[in-house]
Amino acid sequence: DFWYETGVTQTSCDKHAVWWIILIIVILLLILFVIITLLIVYTVYYILEKRKVHDLQKKTCLFSMNSSNINFVKLQNSFISVNKTEIVFESENDTLIDVDCESRELICVGNTSQHTIKVQFTFKTSNVKYQIRSEPQVITIPKGKAVEFEVFLMPLCSTNIDDEITLFAVDMKKGENFQFPLKISAQTKLTTRLDFDKLIEEKEIGHGSFGIVYKGIYRGNCVAIKKMKEIKNDDDEFEKEVNMLDKFRSDFIVHFYGAVFIPNKVCMVTEFGLYGSLQDLMKHKTSEKVEMKFRIKILVDAAKGIIYLHENGVLHRDIKPDNILMFSMDFFEKVNAKLTDFGSARSVNLLMTNMTFTKNVGTPTYMAPEILNKEKYKKSADVFSFAITMYETFGWREAYPVNTFKFPWKIAEFVISGERLPRLDNMLNSHYTLICV
Repeated sequence: DFWYETGVTQTSCDKHAVWWIILIIVILLLILFVIITLLIVYTVYYILEKRKVHDLQKKTCLFSMNSSNINFVKLQNSFISVNKTEIVFESENDTLIDVDCESRELICVGNTSQHTIKVQFTFKTSNVKYQIRSEPQVITIPKGKAVEFEVFLMPLCSTNIDDEITLFAVDMKKGENFQFPLKISAQTKLTTRLDFDKLIEEKEIGHGSFGIVYKGIYRGNCVAIKKMKEIKNDDDEFEKEVNMLDKFRSDFIVHFYGAVFIPNKVCMVTEFGLYGSLQDLMKHKTSEKVEMKFRIKILVDAAKGIIYLHENGVLHRDIKPDNILMFSMDFFEKVNAKLTDFGSARSVNLLMTNMTFTKNVGTPTYMAPEILNKEKYKKSADVFSFAITMYETFGWREAYPVNTFKFPWKIAEFVISGERLPRLDNMLNSHYTLICV
């Protein structure tokens, strides 16, 4: 028999395994197992894909073109039809859309071919002025059907958008690819998030550790453009500062136009002081050419700016003649001077809890004793800085002459020890008394 063989004694039959038969059976079983496994995997994958498509179609507006009253237009005499060739973004009550907020528009895409097609929108990745996306991202459209796409646009600055997106389509049967350009357009509301292309730099007027300041033009206005050095981990801090400046509404605070948040183009734009700063005035004009009543008017304007800040819970933290800009040399003008440079300004609520001396914040010459002692400080720190500014304005000279105070720490030692500057010969007693109050 096939499974037996003659025993050793030649008088009996013993069972004998035919190994090559067993090997073939094992191989066949393994092949069968692999085939069944593949069939199961494919079936599960097919079901999941079908369910995914079904769920997507449930979320997506898929409809028959024949039963719709939408007017479709063929793109380039192709099998793709759309209800609009330009997507214009507008708000519900206005033609202008919000900045840093998504606006939504709809576009219908139809399939007039005899085959199933797959479509999606593709967008430029190089544009830094806005973000755009579509829902669904990609979808299969049967013949005679159309899909409603949602397109979301989020402008990142106040600008006019006039660009193109691409409708990409694939004929699933023929494997042919097609691309169709579509226009998008939008106008945003005017905000403090500025479009860097609207800024015109004319000339450099200053520089420091923060970056470079340029005189320039923004929408026909003469402005100061403060270009910041690369900001890495301080994006939130910069945005907080911009939001704070945006809330200022005072004739005695330099007008803040806005800021550019685009990487490598970060800057702040403010009103330009045509006559420079109080420091420039002291440097280029002698005391005889600037009447005392005009100096007092400058200080009164600056004081009104400080009062406005303090009443709104903000400390300037860097008050000095350099940060008082001159806008008119006519004594009878309502405003002659305005406060500027709020890079160090902070909310009083924050300062009251945990604010001590911060490195590189403020100018040592104008620092209050509590700051130099690294103690917590309040509004009085600004008042002290303003008192030193008054001293220099009344005296029309530096508060701490270099020949007496050769090093910055000498000023700190002088102030911390409780010493105070003496009355100058050209300073009225009433002015000096006011400073010492």
